[in-house]
Amino acid sequence: MSSVEIASQPGPGADQSEAAREYRLRLESFKKRSTDLASTDRLFSRIRVGMFLLLVAIATVCVGDADVSLWWVLVPLALFALVLRLHAPIVSRLQRAVAARDFYITSLCRLAGDWRTTGETGAEFEPPGHAWCSDLDVLGAGSLFQRINLCRTLPGRRKLASWLTSLATVEEIEQRQTQTESLRDQLDLREAMAIVDGEVDWSKAESTITRWLAEPVKPFPTWALWGSRILGLVSFVILFLVFGGGLTGSTILLMMVLQAPFIYANRRRIRVVMDHVDSVDKPLRQLADVTRVCEEFPFRDKSLQMLQQRLTADGEIASERIAALSRQIQWLNNSLRNQFFLPLAWMLGLFIHLPHRIQRWRVCYGDRVNDWIDAVSTLEVLNSLAAFNYEQPDYVMPEISEDQVELVAEDVGHPLIDAEDCVCNPVLLTADQPLLLISGSNMSGKSTYLRSVGVNLVLAACGARVHARSFRAYPFQIATAMRISDSLQEGRSYFYSVVQRLKSVVDFTRADRPVLFLLDEILSGTNSHDRRRGAEAVIRNLVEAGGLGIVTTHDLSLTEIVDTMDGRAVNRHFEDHVDNGRMSFDYRLREGVVRKSNAIELMRMMGLDV
Repeated sequence: MSSVEIASQPGPGADQSEAAREYRLRLESFKKRSTDLASTDRLFSRIRVGMFLLLVAIATVCVGDADVSLWWVLVPLALFALVLRLHAPIVSRLQRAVAARDFYITSLCRLAGDWRTTGETGAEFEPPGHAWCSDLDVLGAGSLFQRINLCRTLPGRRKLASWLTSLATVEEIEQRQTQTESLRDQLDLREAMAIVDGEVDWSKAESTITRWLAEPVKPFPTWALWGSRILGLVSFVILFLVFGGGLTGSTILLMMVLQAPFIYANRRRIRVVMDHVDSVDKPLRQLADVTRVCEEFPFRDKSLQMLQQRLTADGEIASERIAALSRQIQWLNNSLRNQFFLPLAWMLGLFIHLPHRIQRWRVCYGDRVNDWIDAVSTLEVLNSLAAFNYEQPDYVMPEISEDQVELVAEDVGHPLIDAEDCVCNPVLLTADQPLLLISGSNMSGKSTYLRSVGVNLVLAACGARVHARSFRAYPFQIATAMRISDSLQEGRSYFYSVVQRLKSVVDFTRADRPVLFLLDEILSGTNSHDRRRGAEAVIRNLVEAGGLGIVTTHDLSLTEIVDTMDGRAVNRHFEDHVDNGRMSFDYRLREGVVRKSNAIELMRMMGLDV
């Protein structure tokens, strides 16, 4: 089923969602608007073709008949220019309407659960060896990043990835919560952001801008600037005289020759500017458009207003300054790459004038760029998180506090699992009961339970709502050991990789912040005796260091560890049911130790003779 079909057909419970209703209303409005504007666009296109043909016809008559003045060509030329001027805003409005329409189609698809094949995945931002990123599907295909991200710029996406993979203080979390809730119902802001062109290649631009801003400015010599300017002004007058018949075309060639020494003497300075700004024109235009949206939106929250004020400090409007730089770079690119414009640019001295203007821009505003980008990218991230909150009205805002080292939550579910498939379970970890040891058969839900807890903690740190009925937690350092593999290239066995990862989890307990550890199938890959002894030692080290956590296993001998923990740990389990050769799971967390295994039955179901 296509995206348009999904958006046109309500999914299960979609019509009960305030977000879905609003998205559908706006989608229908923009569908009609884009259809009407497309019709007007076609009409103007036909008129333009007619004007062009009229221009060709009149020009042919003027050339073929000496009695007909060439000035008649100006009539269709003026009409053609007028049509172009009237057509341009129609094209712009059509592009915005189509972008808004596509935004609401995508939003409805996201609500229907069809978001895993579209949008940025954030895989390029994944830090190697991160404490929780890979295990909790925070970045990459089908990740939390992909589900949340609405950022238009690369700096915005990078900041979102940073928030998802870094710790936050209680003060930061509380401020983010206030900001995202303030933006939760601001659909106009998200629509305005979505209209900004998103098809922009930032692969070189970000590093180029950073490097360019950091390098010292090498100004152009005064003699070269004024000499080139004077020649440019003289050349401008000469152009009129040549086309008016007062001078011959050789005068133009003379002016180009006179400009050559100035350009040659400053060729290295020109090349330095070109090397830095060659690939940043479109990213700067996109940044200017997003910045303009942020400047003009009427934020209500004071902290958001403070972010906004960073874009207009000292009377300098960031979007205007960035757009001005983009235009200068565009003119410089045209001067060098447009073979029709190049001779004119050379003669008028634009090869010196434009690089000088760009360098002057850096002197005036270069020290503000990073602050502008930081403010805009922060607002982009908050806008993305606010959209997530808006689309999840049944989620709750978590209570994050340093008063108690605990994680107490009811009906915790995984935010990346569709609502109709998601089973919710409670979590209770306190200083008096810091460990849950969960047993269960294969595919019974142990790993998903761990990820549900971890992903919701990541959401909480970003200031977003969480999938739970209630959620109270300390701002933990999250540490996981779940997806572990060997490495042939590095000469690491699977068990060595497991021990290495557990060592990194234990090392986190030496920091100031209490650790929440999530260990899946602890110490699998070794014999039962060593596994029992090693697992108990690791768990004790973590708990005695003040950590809280959940450990899963299908090795029932490990459940005996709870008996040695003096009441500070409890056993819980997931189980399966086999009826008539079919295996089913209810994914409900139960008290105690699982009493059966499904490994043999699963092997038989797969056709193995056991």
